Amino acid sequence: MSIVTLENVTKTYATDTVSVEALKGINLSLDAGAFISFIGPSGSGKSTLLNLMGCLDKPTNGKVTIAGREIGSMDRKTAAQFRGDHIGFIFQSFNLIPVLTVYENVEYPLIMVRRESPEKRKAKVMELLEKVGMADQKDKFPGQLSGGQKQRVAVARALVTEPKLVLADEPTANLDHATAYSVIRLMHEMQEKYSTTFIFATHDPKVVKEAETVFTIEDGLIVSVQHGGEK
Repeated sequence: MSIVTLENVTKTYATDTVSVEALKGINLSLDAGAFISFIGPSGSGKSTLLNLMGCLDKPTNGKVTIAGREIGSMDRKTAAQFRGDHIGFIFQSFNLIPVLTVYENVEYPLIMVRRESPEKRKAKVMELLEKVGMADQKDKFPGQLSGGQKQRVAVARALVTEPKLVLADEPTANLDHATAYSVIRLMHEMQEKYSTTFIFATHDPKVVKEAETVFTIEDGLIVSVQHGGEK
């Protein structure tokens, strides 16, 4: 069963003076529960692709279907609710809320989307903070954390709602070797336990090595597809 389908998708960014075609007719069908990497040089279209899959943007042409819903017809409110219900994000820039503590940043999606009891929220938040090694930093603010610590908090926040789809833009870029592998292991646990689909835009060979399918994208086109075990 596909969780992400793109049919002849293009994306053009235009200003008064210039037009840039970021995606040039992408066709994809990604299975639920998969572990997938997109690789390619900066400016190749990886982040644009993730933005479309995350309902953060709409295609110029073509059709994007996520978890059975076509995103082109969604208004902003519907798209926001859909993201909250189905999608987790891990951004290279972290996107943590500076006035909230580590604990509150991870708890925030549960308050906004799930509206669970405080007891359930606390159990989920602390479990994930333990798994990413940040439980002892729960009362600190983002400004008091290193880049690697912020990324671990961002990973915990993305996973706390148990989303169907997690989109990660360079999720291990700010992590040391050991922490990167612990985060990848955590993602595999989520994949196995909840059939979560993980889609990465990455340059990190550690992440690429773990992927079941690797798509190479250049100049807005998918130029190769490599499956796990291929050389």
